[in-house]
Amino acid sequence: MKRINEAISEKYPSFTKGQRLLAAFVSEHCDKAAFMSSFELASVSGVSQSTVMRFALALGYGGYTEFQQAMQTELKYRLSTLSRFELMSDNPDDRDVFEGIAATDALNIKKNVDLNPVDAIKNLCMRLAFSSKVYVYGQGYASAAAQYLCCYLSMLLPNVCNVNMTGIDPMTAISDIDSGDMLLVISFPVHSENTKKMAAYARYREACVATISEGAHSETAEYADISLISEYGDYGINGTLAPLISLCGSIICLLAKNDEKAQKKLRLSEEAVGFAFPEKI
Repeated sequence: MKRINEAISEKYPSFTKGQRLLAAFVSEHCDKAAFMSSFELASVSGVSQSTVMRFALALGYGGYTEFQQAMQTELKYRLSTLSRFELMSDNPDDRDVFEGIAATDALNIKKNVDLNPVDAIKNLCMRLAFSSKVYVYGQGYASAAAQYLCCYLSMLLPNVCNVNMTGIDPMTAISDIDSGDMLLVISFPVHSENTKKMAAYARYREACVATISEGAHSETAEYADISLISEYGDYGINGTLAPLISLCGSIICLLAKNDEKAQKKLRLSEEAVGFAFPEKI
């Protein structure tokens, strides 16, 4: 059965106005929608019950019952950290948990390959290379991926700002963003108002906005010039970072692949780390 966010992202361009209202409600309030009848969902979304039924079919589900099951399954991806560890503690074999997470990582990394055309990543790399200043922000646990990405970008590009590490409010940190700059936002549901505000502000300032999120029609991607997609694990948004880190690694590799100066910088960094003190005479 397809993930809700995958189904909505695929079909969103063909949705009617009523179906887009439903998509917005289901994306933001899946925990409530998952246990509503078709009549209740129609009432809170401001659409007709027949629109709800057509929406379920448009997403590729056999009917409302199957659609409701998919929403309930989606909730496992949105578990709190505590709930996630409670889920794992129910498993009597620790090795099964270890192997299960590794298998899920492998599957989600492969999904990233299918979800992101190489041209989209190359386009991002080109915009990164030509941006006057690059701001990178990761919401919540994605801040770890932002840190990883910034470590390498700082070696390859002249002016990179890790917004998470500035020690000030993110909006203040990007207040001077301008045309010729880029804001790269990494975030997943639930997207905070501050994250969306940052993307909207950067767009208003005519900077290039790039996002890595759960889908091409996520709440942050709607402001983006370039949108990449990453899976974020079967143990919820607080779970494994492997698929996201893998995607960030691909960005770094493609950025350096056809740039001799970037490759030289990476080689020099390796040489510097391996530098040995000369023997005293």
